[in-house]
Amino acid sequence: MKIGIISLGGKSSDLLAESCRKYFDKVDKLDIRKFKVNLNSTGIGINYNGRELEEYDCLFLRGSFRYAMLQRAITSVLKNKVYIPFKPKTFTLAHDKFLTLVELQKNKIPIPKTYFAANKKLAKKILKDNINYPVIIKVQEGTHGKGVMVAESLKSAKTILDVLDQFKEPYIIQEFIQTEETSDIRAIICGKEVVASYKRLASEEEIRTNIHAGGRREKYNLSKKERKLAVRAARSISAEVCGVDIFHSKTPSVIEINLSPSLHPVEGITGIDIMGRISKFLYLRTKKFKIRKKKKFDKKVGKKKD
Repeated sequence: MKIGIISLGGKSSDLLAESCRKYFDKVDKLDIRKFKVNLNSTGIGINYNGRELEEYDCLFLRGSFRYAMLQRAITSVLKNKVYIPFKPKTFTLAHDKFLTLVELQKNKIPIPKTYFAANKKLAKKILKDNINYPVIIKVQEGTHGKGVMVAESLKSAKTILDVLDQFKEPYIIQEFIQTEETSDIRAIICGKEVVASYKRLASEEEIRTNIHAGGRREKYNLSKKERKLAVRAARSISAEVCGVDIFHSKTPSVIEINLSPSLHPVEGITGIDIMGRISKFLYLRTKKFKIRKKKKFDKKVGKKKD
């Protein structure tokens, strides 16, 4: 069987590809920036590096929010031909912080109290009338904690809005949930299981727990309640492999879902072969997909003969 790992490169993708070689006959690392989708009145084609994409049994897509539309297009075209652990809508939902929260709320999954404001005037009204401080202000898209700010007062919140106004994008305003220490939990999901989990702690000068913002990781074992919450969250956006971020508080709630979580530094903290768990999961799911696909084909051929 053949698997293609579509990503921007990076150590996690490289190590996952190496792990997949234990299970798949052929493993290709594919650069998402070299993909092109061709549309015309007779069909759709996926082009890679100037040629038609070769056939694969499994495709695993990673990459930032900038490629959400491309990821959705690739998955839409190939979802019935190749095993992909995401549905097309997954990329639109997970790469938009507010749409993620909407989907979580629809599925009755606990989330922080959140407001969406289309312009600065509405945002200022929300900040004045509905909010206790401190408060979190976010933009819709972003990774590594970029676009996430904290305001200690109405005055500082208005200053943040004035700065963000130049980008002419909507605002996400979210309650600040106090924890014993400024931390959250990340759970790595494979199907119906949490294969690894760890706590992310912010530095003394920060409220963001992202490692790129100076945060650090610690080993953490999820409670039964947190495990169920993480799996339900992943299922709500149809992601079979992802990272789910949960507020570490008395009443846990889901903050975000990450389709490209950093994996390689976590193995040393958790003591778990995460790459091995994911690659084995992809292999087993691909085998099942191929069996179902063959049964559908045989059934279709049988009907034609009748």
